[in-house]
Amino acid sequence: MKKSYLLGSLVALFVFSGCSTNMARFSMATTSNLPVTNLKKGNIVEGKDCITQVLWWSFGNTQNRVSGAVANAIDRSVKKGDYADALINVDISHSYWNALLFGRDCITAQGQAISVASK
Repeated sequence: MKKSYLLGSLVALFVFSGCSTNMARFSMATTSNLPVTNLKKGNIVEGKDCITQVLWWSFGNTQNRVSGAVANAIDRSVKKGDYADALINVDISHSYWNALLFGRDCITAQGQAISVASK
């Protein structure tokens, strides 16, 4: 009886366990166009933030992954020689694959790089 209670408790521990993560942190987000003047538009860029999973454990930064993907896209624009402050018309997507006990989980941000010109 004592062993079955212990086994039942362990099973319940794994069944009812969970986790939460912060997906993004933005200073401003909108679903419509903003009438911003002095705006220089750049090229469409894409950035990814991926984590690797082995035996259902995640390795990598699991916090603010959407923000990380946006930051990687802006960094990629800067490396191409375009100065960028932000992205507009952003598309965020999530992809995941798993091969038995190994997997990859990625957040992708794609948008048009912009820079705000000072007056």
